[in-house]
Amino acid sequence: MKNIVKSHSIAEKCSRILHNPVFIKETKLRVRNIKFAVTILVYNLILLIIAAYGFEVMYHAAWDDYVDYGQVLFVYMALVFLECMMVAFLVPAFTAGSIAGEREKQTLDILLTTPMRPGEIVWGKLFASVCMVVLLVISSLPILSLIYTIGGVSLMEMLQFVGLIIVAAIYLGSIGVWASTFIRRTVPATVFTFGGLVIVCAVSFVIVGAVYILYYTFGIDLSSGMEVTEGAVDISFILLILLINPAVSLIEMLTGQFSGTSLMKLMNESFSGDYSTGLPNFLLQHWFVISLIVQIVLAILIMKLAARNLDPIGKKNKKRLLQAAS
Repeated sequence: MKNIVKSHSIAEKCSRILHNPVFIKETKLRVRNIKFAVTILVYNLILLIIAAYGFEVMYHAAWDDYVDYGQVLFVYMALVFLECMMVAFLVPAFTAGSIAGEREKQTLDILLTTPMRPGEIVWGKLFASVCMVVLLVISSLPILSLIYTIGGVSLMEMLQFVGLIIVAAIYLGSIGVWASTFIRRTVPATVFTFGGLVIVCAVSFVIVGAVYILYYTFGIDLSSGMEVTEGAVDISFILLILLINPAVSLIEMLTGQFSGTSLMKLMNESFSGDYSTGLPNFLLQHWFVISLIVQIVLAILIMKLAARNLDPIGKKNKKRLLQAAS
């Protein structure tokens, strides 16, 4: 019975998203725009050119009749990085002006007077932007399937890549929607969103690198300020900050697909010191999946903050108004 109730609740949430007026309106407007069709065309042409060049190198790199099919993995890597860069640039651009654009057009107050709740508005804006990215990814699957037909990349690995793209779009898009709820102009909101992207992807690396240098190069314990012997301290806990980094999730996925090794296991060995095992083995073995779950949870929390910023009255004031009216 509990499983049936959960399935019904999930189905209801999906139907709410699909019937969300903001989601329907934004999706129709963007799909009917000629710019989106041109974006799909240019994007797939770039992918096709990269794939064609990669296959040309693979088949004609050697002077003899030998064909190195291992080169197809480098073509796959180039296409994956290109699609991830597309998500990193297009999703913040789509979402940063979602609410700020309504303010600039002076339609936000009208939208807030509708029966829709602020949460439904922000989620509708987010999923409309994510759907645009998903359409781009789906349109590129025929090109990626060429690599799948040659071999070296399994169907499960392709599904991992698609799942990474969708989660990254939701995660980065939530930052854009949140920025758009408290910054009134589209351009500053876009700049702030790209700044958040840099903080998530680059600053987390800088923090981890700085801690590593302080411990193992200068031999400084951050908690006490005292010098320590190299390898005597376990600082692997600092690696947990990389769970929020989609770039690390991408690298972890590719290293696991190509070499069967784990980037985080190698980093854990360097950060755990001589007298400790470092992070739990379960976390290291399932780092990719756990990082996606963490990023989805963060996206939900960020969207709740966005809905709270968009609520002009607030829950406490609503209760007071209802009590006063009664």
